Amino acid sequence: MTRLQWGPAGASFYDMGSTLVVDVGSLLAAGHPMSLDERVEVPPFSSYTFPQPAHVRLDLRHVDRGIQIDGTLEIDVAGACDRCLEDVVVPLRVDVEERFDPPSGASDPFGENNVLNGTSLDVSDLVRQLATSALPYILTCSETCRGLCMDCGRSKNAGGGCTCPPATTEGDHGESQVENPPVQDP
Repeated sequence: MTRLQWGPAGASFYDMGSTLVVDVGSLLAAGHPMSLDERVEVPPFSSYTFPQPAHVRLDLRHVDRGIQIDGTLEIDVAGACDRCLEDVVVPLRVDVEERFDPPSGASDPFGENNVLNGTSLDVSDLVRQLATSALPYILTCSETCRGLCMDCGRSKNAGGGCTCPPATTEGDHGESQVENPPVQDP
């Protein structure tokens, strides 16, 4: 574990392997604002991976009895294109505007405030939560991705290998070419 002194206010942060925990005691007690400009590892989530650490820039300030955190998070998201299954990496930018009040009772990992414990702010967990909550619903290599051919199974994108004639039915994004049967009233 590495402990580094940071800033004139005497705040410190602890780098515990891939976990970044910031001591915000001077911020909570004396109102000394803090700034972070760090790289934070984010573990894989579902079928998504994060090939490089997130670049997080945060400003922390004391408000009422808690902390206001503003800034940005930039990270690359990697996975398979949901249309053609090719590997894709897309940039993700998250604007951060969060407020945390110190917990009043027992620590609840599912509570509104599960990243601030006493004077310790778990920046790694905050970044993980922000990155995974901002993931796109679907990941595509491009807006014009044509998906997979329903006949040969190859990509219909340029250079994808499909040589089948164009489909005569509507739909060109890899969705099923089968028509939906009419809905009958009961």
